[in-house]
Amino acid sequence: SCTALADASFLLLQLKDVDGSKHLAELALILLEKLQANKYLPRVYSSIYAGVFCWYNHLKQSEKWLWQGYQEGLLIGDIEFAFVNATASLQNRFLYGAQLTLLEQDIELCRKRMIEYGQASQFA
Repeated sequence: SCTALADASFLLLQLKDVDGSKHLAELALILLEKLQANKYLPRVYSSIYAGVFCWYNHLKQSEKWLWQGYQEGLLIGDIEFAFVNATASLQNRFLYGAQLTLLEQDIELCRKRMIEYGQASQFA
């Protein structure tokens, strides 16, 4: 499945196999798209864009995908991985130097939504 490939790609990073990890991540994304398996998108995106791709891409390149994972997770009810994506996006934006006033607004938005959904927040 696309989630198994995404998770395996993340695990390969722990073994320092960046090329193998990248290959499995790309296969996971292809499978996700071919099967139109949007219910797995938040889980796949969190493994790939919060973990794998940041080893060989600038953090900024993952931002739109992580935010999409957050939004899609909220739409389909995968609240846990919606907020995994949101947290990774916010952390990446801080690390690469995004405008802090905009980042603060998005942190506050996510914090409020986390409270609405009964999620614990590191930003509270």
